[in-house]
Amino acid sequence: MTFHEFYMKLTGSKHPYPKELVVGTVVDIQPHGVYVIIDEYGLKAYIPIKELSTKLIRNPRDIVRLNQKVVVRIYYISYGGKVINASLKRVLPGERQRKLQTWKKIRKSMILFQKMSEELNIPLEVLIEELGKKIIEYYDTPYDGLEDAVKWGPETLIKIGISEDLVNRIYDYLRNNIRVSEITLKRILLISSNAPDGITRIKKGLIKGIEIAPERISVEYLSAPKYLVRIKGYDWKDTISLFDKFKKVVEKNIVSKDKWLSTVSVEKEEGKKRKGR
Repeated sequence: MTFHEFYMKLTGSKHPYPKELVVGTVVDIQPHGVYVIIDEYGLKAYIPIKELSTKLIRNPRDIVRLNQKVVVRIYYISYGGKVINASLKRVLPGERQRKLQTWKKIRKSMILFQKMSEELNIPLEVLIEELGKKIIEYYDTPYDGLEDAVKWGPETLIKIGISEDLVNRIYDYLRNNIRVSEITLKRILLISSNAPDGITRIKKGLIKGIEIAPERISVEYLSAPKYLVRIKGYDWKDTISLFDKFKKVVEKNIVSKDKWLSTVSVEKEEGKKRKGR
Protein backbone atom coordinates (compact mmCIF):
# COMPACT_ATOMS: atom_id res chain seq x y z
CA MET A 1 0.00 0.00 0.00
CA THR A 2 1.35 3.42 -0.97
CA PHE A 3 1.39 6.37 1.39
CA HIS A 4 -1.45 8.20 -0.36
CA GLU A 5 -3.59 5.05 -0.36
CA PHE A 6 -3.01 4.64 3.36
CA TYR A 7 -3.75 8.32 4.01
CA MET A 8 -6.98 8.32 2.02
CA LYS A 9 -8.27 5.13 3.66
CA LEU A 10 -7.37 6.55 7.06
CA THR A 11 -9.06 9.92 6.56
CA GLY A 12 -11.77 8.97 4.07
CA SER A 13 -10.72 11.89 1.82
CA LYS A 14 -10.24 11.49 -1.94
CA HIS A 15 -8.75 14.90 -2.66
CA PRO A 16 -7.59 17.96 -0.70
CA TYR A 17 -9.88 20.79 0.29
CA PRO A 18 -9.27 24.54 -0.12
CA LYS A 19 -6.89 25.99 2.51
CA GLU A 20 -5.60 22.52 3.45
CA LEU A 21 -1.87 22.16 4.10
CA VAL A 22 -0.29 19.24 2.25
CA VAL A 23 3.20 17.91 1.54
CA GLY A 24 4.24 17.79 -2.08
CA THR A 25 7.19 16.44 -4.07
CA VAL A 26 8.49 18.71 -6.81
CA VAL A 27 8.32 16.80 -10.11
CA ASP A 28 8.53 19.52 -12.77
CA ILE A 29 9.89 23.07 -12.85
CA GLN A 30 8.78 25.45 -15.62
CA PRO A 31 9.47 29.17 -16.14
CA HIS A 32 5.86 29.95 -15.21
CA GLY A 33 5.58 27.68 -12.16
CA VAL A 34 6.14 24.36 -10.47
CA TYR A 35 4.28 21.03 -10.46
CA VAL A 36 4.18 18.85 -7.37
CA ILE A 37 2.69 15.46 -6.54
CA ILE A 38 0.72 15.71 -3.31
CA ASP A 39 1.97 12.96 -1.03
CA GLU A 40 -1.33 12.56 0.82
CA TYR A 41 -3.47 12.13 -2.29
CA GLY A 42 -1.18 11.12 -5.16
CA LEU A 43 -2.57 14.03 -7.20
CA LYS A 44 -0.68 16.68 -9.19
CA ALA A 45 -0.90 20.33 -8.13
CA TYR A 46 0.38 23.46 -9.82
CA ILE A 47 2.16 26.32 -8.04
CA PRO A 48 2.21 29.48 -10.19
CA ILE A 49 5.44 31.45 -10.02
CA LYS A 50 3.68 34.28 -8.14
CA GLU A 51 2.73 31.80 -5.39
CA LEU A 52 6.28 30.58 -4.79
CA SER A 53 7.44 33.55 -2.72
CA THR A 54 6.34 36.86 -1.28
CA LYS A 55 9.31 38.35 -3.15
CA LEU A 56 9.49 38.93 -6.89
CA ILE A 57 11.36 36.05 -8.52
CA ARG A 58 12.39 35.41 -12.10
CA ASN A 59 13.28 31.73 -11.98
CA PRO A 60 11.40 29.10 -9.93
CA ARG A 61 14.68 27.17 -9.60
CA ASP A 62 15.84 29.91 -7.24
CA ILE A 63 13.17 28.68 -4.82
CA VAL A 64 12.78 24.92 -5.34
CA ARG A 65 14.60 21.94 -6.83
CA LEU A 66 13.43 18.67 -8.35
CA ASN A 67 12.34 15.98 -5.83
CA GLN A 68 12.27 18.51 -3.01
CA LYS A 69 9.59 18.06 -0.35
CA VAL A 70 7.55 21.22 0.13
CA VAL A 71 4.60 22.18 2.32
CA VAL A 72 1.95 24.03 0.33
CA ARG A 73 -1.52 25.40 0.93
CA ILE A 74 -4.29 24.46 -1.49
CA TYR A 75 -6.16 27.56 -2.65
CA TYR A 76 -8.08 26.32 -5.68
CA ILE A 77 -9.55 22.95 -6.61
CA SER A 78 -12.09 21.93 -9.23
CA TYR A 79 -13.34 19.01 -11.34
CA GLY A 80 -13.14 16.62 -8.41
CA GLY A 81 -9.45 17.24 -7.84
CA LYS A 82 -8.38 17.21 -11.49
CA VAL A 83 -7.26 20.85 -11.29
CA ILE A 84 -5.45 21.88 -8.12
CA ASN A 85 -3.57 25.09 -7.47
CA ALA A 86 -1.30 25.44 -4.47
CA SER A 87 0.86 28.07 -2.83
CA LEU A 88 4.19 28.13 -1.02
CA LYS A 89 4.01 31.74 0.07
CA ARG A 90 0.71 31.29 1.92
CA VAL A 91 2.36 28.86 4.38
CA LEU A 92 3.78 30.35 7.58
CA PRO A 93 7.11 29.00 8.93
CA GLY A 94 5.43 27.58 12.05
CA GLU A 95 2.74 25.90 9.97
CA ARG A 96 5.36 24.33 7.73
CA GLN A 97 7.21 22.78 10.66
CA ARG A 98 4.05 21.43 12.31
CA LYS A 99 2.80 19.96 9.03
CA LEU A 100 6.10 18.20 8.37
CA GLN A 101 6.04 16.70 11.87
CA THR A 102 2.50 15.44 11.33
CA TRP A 103 3.39 14.06 7.89
CA LYS A 104 6.38 12.17 9.32
CA LYS A 105 4.24 10.65 12.08
CA ILE A 106 1.62 9.49 9.60
CA ARG A 107 4.35 7.82 7.55
CA LYS A 108 5.61 6.13 10.73
CA SER A 109 2.02 5.07 11.42
CA MET A 110 1.77 3.43 8.00
CA ILE A 111 5.03 1.51 8.43
CA LEU A 112 3.99 0.40 11.93
CA PHE A 113 0.55 -0.72 10.73
CA GLN A 114 2.08 -2.71 7.85
CA LYS A 115 4.48 -4.52 10.19
CA MET A 116 1.73 -5.19 12.74
CA SER A 117 -0.45 -6.59 9.99
CA GLU A 118 2.25 -9.01 8.89
CA GLU A 119 3.52 -10.11 12.29
CA LEU A 120 0.15 -10.37 14.07
CA ASN A 121 -1.73 -11.69 11.04
CA ILE A 122 -4.32 -8.92 11.20
CA PRO A 123 -5.52 -7.54 7.83
CA LEU A 124 -4.18 -4.04 7.20
CA GLU A 125 -7.68 -2.87 6.28
CA VAL A 126 -8.90 -3.99 9.71
CA LEU A 127 -6.14 -2.10 11.50
CA ILE A 128 -6.90 1.07 9.55
CA GLU A 129 -10.66 0.80 10.11
CA GLU A 130 -10.77 -0.43 13.71
CA LEU A 131 -7.65 1.24 15.07
CA GLY A 132 -6.39 4.09 12.90
CA LYS A 133 -9.69 5.79 12.14
CA LYS A 134 -10.80 5.72 15.77
CA ILE A 135 -7.48 7.09 17.04
CA ILE A 136 -7.52 10.12 14.73
CA GLU A 137 -10.84 11.16 16.23
CA TYR A 138 -8.80 12.06 19.33
CA TYR A 139 -5.21 12.44 18.10
CA ASP A 140 -3.49 14.20 15.20
CA THR A 141 -2.03 10.92 13.97
CA PRO A 142 -2.38 7.20 14.78
CA TYR A 143 1.21 7.18 16.00
CA ASP A 144 0.40 9.74 18.71
CA GLY A 145 -2.33 7.50 20.09
CA LEU A 146 -0.23 4.35 19.96
CA GLU A 147 2.64 6.18 21.63
CA ASP A 148 0.32 7.27 24.43
CA ALA A 149 -0.77 3.66 24.88
CA VAL A 150 2.86 2.67 25.42
CA LYS A 151 3.28 5.52 27.91
CA TRP A 152 0.11 5.17 29.94
CA GLY A 153 -1.14 1.65 29.28
CA PRO A 154 -3.66 -0.14 27.04
CA GLU A 155 -6.60 1.56 28.78
CA THR A 156 -5.67 4.67 26.77
CA LEU A 157 -6.90 2.96 23.60
CA ILE A 158 -9.84 1.19 25.20
CA LYS A 159 -11.17 4.52 26.54
CA ILE A 160 -11.35 6.00 23.03
CA GLY A 161 -13.35 3.08 21.69
CA ILE A 162 -10.79 0.54 20.46
CA SER A 163 -12.03 -2.99 21.12
CA GLU A 164 -10.36 -4.66 24.08
CA ASP A 165 -9.71 -7.77 22.01
CA LEU A 166 -7.75 -5.78 19.41
CA VAL A 167 -5.84 -3.85 22.07
CA ASN A 168 -4.83 -7.08 23.82
CA ARG A 169 -3.50 -8.44 20.53
CA ILE A 170 -1.38 -5.41 19.67
CA TYR A 171 -0.25 -3.98 23.01
CA ASP A 172 2.82 -6.16 23.56
CA TYR A 173 3.83 -5.52 19.95
CA LEU A 174 3.57 -1.76 20.51
CA ARG A 175 5.69 -1.88 23.67
CA ASN A 176 8.44 -3.69 21.79
CA ASN A 177 8.35 -1.48 18.71
CA ILE A 178 7.66 2.06 19.92
CA ARG A 179 10.36 3.73 21.97
CA VAL A 180 9.32 6.63 24.14
CA SER A 181 11.66 9.00 25.96
CA GLU A 182 11.22 8.76 29.72
CA ILE A 183 12.05 11.68 31.99
CA THR A 184 12.93 11.72 35.69
CA LEU A 185 11.95 14.56 37.98
CA LYS A 186 14.05 14.87 41.15
CA ARG A 187 13.10 16.72 44.31
CA ILE A 188 14.79 16.76 47.71
CA LEU A 189 12.27 16.84 50.53
CA LEU A 190 13.20 18.08 53.99
CA ILE A 191 11.13 16.05 56.44
CA SER A 192 11.34 16.37 60.19
CA SER A 193 9.13 15.64 63.18
CA ASN A 194 9.61 16.24 66.92
CA ALA A 195 6.73 13.94 67.77
CA PRO A 196 7.50 10.84 69.90
CA ASP A 197 6.35 8.71 66.95
CA GLY A 198 8.07 10.97 64.42
CA ILE A 199 10.03 8.22 62.67
CA THR A 200 6.89 6.11 62.34
CA ARG A 201 4.97 9.09 60.94
CA ILE A 202 7.66 9.78 58.36
CA LYS A 203 7.78 6.15 57.22
CA LYS A 204 3.99 5.99 57.00
CA GLY A 205 3.82 9.27 55.09
CA LEU A 206 6.39 8.17 52.53
CA ILE A 207 4.78 4.75 52.07
CA LYS A 208 1.35 6.33 51.54
CA GLY A 209 2.86 8.77 49.04
CA ILE A 210 4.57 6.04 47.05
CA GLU A 211 1.33 4.05 46.91
CA ILE A 212 -0.14 6.73 44.60
CA ALA A 213 2.00 5.39 41.74
CA PRO A 214 4.53 2.82 42.99
CA GLU A 215 5.83 2.13 39.49
CA ARG A 216 6.71 5.79 39.02
CA ILE A 217 7.74 7.05 42.49
CA SER A 218 10.84 6.12 44.47
CA VAL A 219 12.34 7.64 47.62
CA GLU A 220 15.94 7.46 48.79
CA TYR A 221 17.07 8.50 52.28
CA LEU A 222 20.11 10.78 52.05
CA SER A 223 20.76 12.15 55.53
CA ALA A 224 18.44 13.69 58.10
CA PRO A 225 16.26 15.46 57.17
CA LYS A 226 16.84 14.93 53.42
CA TYR A 227 14.95 12.47 51.22
CA LEU A 228 15.52 12.28 47.47
CA VAL A 229 12.26 11.74 45.56
CA ARG A 230 12.35 10.52 41.97
CA ILE A 231 9.26 10.71 39.77
CA LYS A 232 9.35 8.98 36.38
CA GLY A 233 7.14 10.06 33.50
CA TYR A 234 6.88 11.12 29.90
CA ASP A 235 5.55 14.65 30.30
CA TRP A 236 6.96 17.35 32.59
CA LYS A 237 3.59 18.86 33.47
CA ASP A 238 2.12 15.48 34.43
CA THR A 239 5.25 14.49 36.37
CA ILE A 240 5.33 17.71 38.37
CA SER A 241 1.63 17.30 39.12
CA LEU A 242 2.28 13.78 40.44
CA PHE A 243 5.04 15.09 42.69
CA ASP A 244 2.69 17.72 44.13
CA LYS A 245 0.14 14.99 44.92
CA PHE A 246 2.87 12.87 46.50
CA LYS A 247 3.99 15.77 48.71
CA LYS A 248 0.42 16.50 49.87
CA VAL A 249 -0.11 12.87 50.91
CA VAL A 250 3.20 12.85 52.79
CA GLU A 251 2.28 16.08 54.60
CA LYS A 252 -1.18 14.77 55.48
CA ASN A 253 0.33 11.76 57.24
CA ILE A 254 3.19 13.56 58.99
CA VAL A 255 2.05 17.08 59.87
CA SER A 256 -0.65 17.24 62.55
CA LYS A 257 -2.24 19.91 64.75
CA ASP A 258 -0.74 18.58 67.97
CA LYS A 259 1.99 20.37 69.93
CA TRP A 260 4.77 18.49 68.15
CA LEU A 261 6.40 20.38 65.29
CA SER A 262 6.52 18.42 62.03
CA THR A 263 7.46 19.90 58.65
CA VAL A 264 7.68 18.84 55.02
CA SER A 265 9.30 21.18 52.49
CA VAL A 266 11.22 21.15 49.21
CA GLU A 267 14.90 22.03 49.47
CA LYS A 268 15.98 22.03 45.88
CA GLU A 269 14.44 21.44 42.48
CA GLU A 270 16.40 19.74 39.74
CA GLY A 271 15.42 17.63 36.79
CA LYS A 272 16.47 16.45 33.40
CA LYS A 273 15.56 19.23 31.03
CA ARG A 274 14.52 18.76 27.46
CA LYS A 275 16.69 20.25 24.78
CA GLY A 276 15.58 23.77 24.11
CA ARG A 277 13.83 24.21 27.43
